[in-house]
Amino acid sequence: MASSRINKGLLICVLFAMLPGCGSKAQDQGAVSETATQTNGDKKAASFASGGIDPATYAGRFQIKLTKEVPLRDIPVPFTVYSGIEEASPTRLRLRAFMDLRGLQEKAPEILTGPLEESCKRQIYLEIRNVTAKGETVKVEGSARARFTTCNRREEPGFRYFGATVDAVAVAKAEVKGQCLTFSIEGVDLDPRGFIGAVSDLFGLTNRINEAVLEKGGEFLAANPVCPPLPEEFSVLDPIYESGGTREIAPGGMGAAVVGSADVSAETIVKVLGGLKELGVLEFAE
Repeated sequence: MASSRINKGLLICVLFAMLPGCGSKAQDQGAVSETATQTNGDKKAASFASGGIDPATYAGRFQIKLTKEVPLRDIPVPFTVYSGIEEASPTRLRLRAFMDLRGLQEKAPEILTGPLEESCKRQIYLEIRNVTAKGETVKVEGSARARFTTCNRREEPGFRYFGATVDAVAVAKAEVKGQCLTFSIEGVDLDPRGFIGAVSDLFGLTNRINEAVLEKGGEFLAANPVCPPLPEEFSVLDPIYESGGTREIAPGGMGAAVVGSADVSAETIVKVLGGLKELGVLEFAE
């Protein structure tokens, strides 16, 4: 038991040593900003000025804040992760984390707007106007512009025989898969515009647009999961996320909570120490 406590205490010190500013090479890692505090007894977890995020969602003996930009569709998106760490077993730490996704929420219209399907028979362009969180779901509002065409001999769009624009409201949510949060579309509500929209509804074309949004939108979300950004040096800890999903921050803000654990075996600590030596964060006697 004493040995496991020493291992965990050493690992916490190692984690803190990995924070930028603790060594000459670490200071060059300006893309990541982290802070950490320790709770004691009945003291409440530090809020980190987290703007409406309940500290209970990332409670633990130690708290770590990580801010990083992650490119999605070549668009830089800021993420902030608040993590709480405590003992789970002699070889693992319990992790509770809350991801502030309001940066992603702000960039979502830019990221998601664009072609949804471009086949020779059907071209659908999606325009996203607004994204808001509600409880454990996310509402996406926008419109879908569809063109239905014949196919020519080269399997390219030919004669356009119908086109319509429909207003769309989709409801999505996220679940933990591996080390990431994967979003899925729970449902889509389409509102055809004007006379042309009514005709498309009459001939079942609205349903075809709905199927395309569910299928192609679902494929895009599945191919672009949101993974909690971690410094590269943390990968050796082998974090495993067991549960979590989207959560609302204050009115309409998008966030996500995850719960999992990380490996803190003696072998892992040795690997982390070796990585710190390479970084120049810690000095070792030769």
